[in-house]
Amino acid sequence: MLAPDELYPAVLGWVHALGVAPAGAGAASAANLVTAVLAGQSLRNAALARTQVSARTVRARQRYKRVARALTRSWLSSAEVTPSLVRAALALVDDPVPHLAMDTVRCGAWESITVGVVWHGRVLPIGWEVLPYPWPKGVFTSAVVRLLWRIAGAWEGERRPHLVADRGFPSLRLFRALEQLGWGWTIRLRAKLTVGIDGEARALADLVRASRPGVWTCRASTYGTGRQRVAGHLVIGRGDALPILPRHQANPSSARQRRRRQAARQREVRGKHPDRRTSSAEQTDGWVLLFTSHADWLPACSSYATRWAAEGSYRDGQGGYDGQHGWDLEDALARLADPAVVDHVIGLWAVGTLLQSWIGHQAGRSAAPDAIHQIRAQWTTTGRLSVWMRGRFALTDLSGDLHPWILQTLAAGAQRLRSAPHPAPHTLVHAA
Repeated sequence: MLAPDELYPAVLGWVHALGVAPAGAGAASAANLVTAVLAGQSLRNAALARTQVSARTVRARQRYKRVARALTRSWLSSAEVTPSLVRAALALVDDPVPHLAMDTVRCGAWESITVGVVWHGRVLPIGWEVLPYPWPKGVFTSAVVRLLWRIAGAWEGERRPHLVADRGFPSLRLFRALEQLGWGWTIRLRAKLTVGIDGEARALADLVRASRPGVWTCRASTYGTGRQRVAGHLVIGRGDALPILPRHQANPSSARQRRRRQAARQREVRGKHPDRRTSSAEQTDGWVLLFTSHADWLPACSSYATRWAAEGSYRDGQGGYDGQHGWDLEDALARLADPAVVDHVIGLWAVGTLLQSWIGHQAGRSAAPDAIHQIRAQWTTTGRLSVWMRGRFALTDLSGDLHPWILQTLAAGAQRLRSAPHPAPHTLVHAA
């Protein structure tokens, strides 16, 4: 396992390449925090204090104060670090149409709206907005639109992203913003909404009742029916109509688990309206309603499936695959009272995720050295590890055999970022 003082120079190279902090003491402080996360695998202040780079004579209380003081500075805020993270994601992710997964994660009294670039089944967070929970009335949609415009202001090149999100996000303001930005989108709708089809307002619940299970449809429609309506396509189908499963889930045990999960879901839906004989939610549950810029249902479903990458990254940031190997994001944020510090801790999570995922990506490549393949074979019997978890196992490997390779991998990644074009000033006009 790499010691913090061995890891620190390589991390400092990434901080300089990203430009996430002013040169000098600012970059050194930011690199120290990121090094502490990668070495200690936790976002808790106590863990950061124990694993930061400092003289051995520095007492624990002073270390803790240094971490708390560093987290009050704005270097890792979404407003400042988003351009650097966007540039890094575009440099590392080779997809011709990058997918952006937008979702929310609640940690104690805070809810964070995050957007990340989908990469190998996880996301690289590039922007976020922090809201107190419960949300103050009327702030959620404004925060979402503000976040998208911030990311768009840093987006470079001809590759236009495709945004995917769940049914808690749709609004006319959101779709108008996506239309103005020229982005693609696939966003799930609630069955209680109304859309425009052939110039007429149609309730989605009625369209679901008229649909046939096993048949997916895609038709031109609009979100909204007034002058500000946004044109797109409506995809309707049942989520269980395409039983395409990974090989490790196509077995009787997984089938029993899916049946138990479906039965629990049906009980939950029936419990929402116990006084009604038949609940509309029970009738529409299981149906997928997507409003998309795709003109066909299959690419729309493929795009929407990438949304689950955000769920996996949230799990990595909190408890990990087993509740014990994550970064304690929820515990770290639940203790905080200052929204600015919450913002900065999420920024630390985003930058740390970027570096650890890069290491995991390189460790999983077929072109990796034979020694890496041999060590990787010791981590799991199935080989099914996320890019983030491979990075964790590499950083915490006790043999020490990976130390030179990790440092070389980080140096190569920093060089790749330095070669990426820097964002030019944008003249995007944020329409209210």
